[in-house]
Amino acid sequence: MRERLLTICLWVAVFAWSTWLGGTLYQMVVIVPMWSAAPPDSVREFFLGTTYTEHIFNFFGPPFMVARVLPVLVATALAWHLPRERLLLGIASACLVATVVFTLLYIYPINDVLVFQAGGDLEAAEIQRMANTWIWADRARFAVGTAAFAAILLAFRRHGRTT
Repeated sequence: MRERLLTICLWVAVFAWSTWLGGTLYQMVVIVPMWSAAPPDSVREFFLGTTYTEHIFNFFGPPFMVARVLPVLVATALAWHLPRERLLLGIASACLVATVVFTLLYIYPINDVLVFQAGGDLEAAEIQRMANTWIWADRARFAVGTAAFAAILLAFRRHGRTT
């Protein structure tokens, strides 16, 4: 039963993180250049002129963070008796918890002003700085998330060989 539940959690984690990877790549390549092209005008035009802010949490919001991270945490607990899987899933779990904390404590405060207020009353130079900071932070988060996903895939592959 434990092995079956571990397999299910790994499948769910692979699916969840595959969609995250694809969605994040799409956002990085298509969406971010739209609003970051020429701040502050592009920021204001995009975030005030589209429904982006009404829909973004349907993919990247906290409920989906939990839905992506929880199967990995459960899989880590279920794989604790398997040294290789435990290591890989432990790395993935640590990376994912770090990205969630980083997102909530660092990126979301930037989002509050840059995205949801379209820069508010900030000066153009400050909006430009915030946009650059957000892009850097998002790339760092993507790198750590991708490392976690690679560890999940390796654990999935390893577990598939042993079951």
